[in-house]
Amino acid sequence: PYIFVMDGKMQAGKKYRGKMDKVILNYVEDLKQELLTAKKDHVFITHSGCENDLIEDVKKELEELNYFENIHITRAGSVISSHCGPGTLGVLYVAK
Repeated sequence: PYIFVMDGKMQAGKKYRGKMDKVILNYVEDLKQELLTAKKDHVFITHSGCENDLIEDVKKELEELNYFENIHITRAGSVISSHCGPGTLGVLYVAK
């Protein structure tokens, strides 16, 4: 599912189905409008052991927006990894 934080609470949004690579790219596509209104300085691709090719595809999508000053790739910590499992990927940003 698409998980987001609003008013300090974690919530589940749209649930995606299908092959993971296609699901993640659909997730990024769905985020585009929100991303283009986020703070420009940083965006993070945070994952728990995704394939490098998939991470690079997500990075390319973000680069094509020509919006963010810095795109960071980070590994999810132990809490996220243990709760969400391997293959989890999130695009993290700060909304304006």
